[in-house]
Amino acid sequence: MKILCEGCYHPQITGPQPEHTLSSTAFKRLASLCLAALALACSALCILYLVGTGDLPWFILLTALALTVIGCPAAVLFRRRNLALLMASLYLPLGLWAFIWRLAPGVGWEYGRMTGYGALFFFALGMVAIFSFVRDLRALPRL
Repeated sequence: MKILCEGCYHPQITGPQPEHTLSSTAFKRLASLCLAALALACSALCILYLVGTGDLPWFILLTALALTVIGCPAAVLFRRRNLALLMASLYLPLGLWAFIWRLAPGVGWEYGRMTGYGALFFFALGMVAIFSFVRDLRALPRL
């Protein structure tokens, strides 16, 4: 039977546990490393945009959104351990950032539509993750 932890909303199984499970500490370390890599990639893109175009207001907007893309999942990561909630907190701001990145002036986009479709894909992944989290939150009993 599946249950949700009351504190971290992590889905758990009652009865015999699988032999190979990822501990909470290992999960947080791995997710932190992935978020750090994403932060480096986002900051590099924003700095390259500023160097290439010199447009400071758009740089500030893109950097603020990039900080939101990293800050939302980081806050969720250390308070909750639910993977669906973590995915939703990452993909929804990332979709917004990709959409705003597509609209940024001063760069000749050869693949502008692909960036827009990528933003829609991230939004769709975030919405599916929210749906999954809310479904589990309503359906599963809490311990």
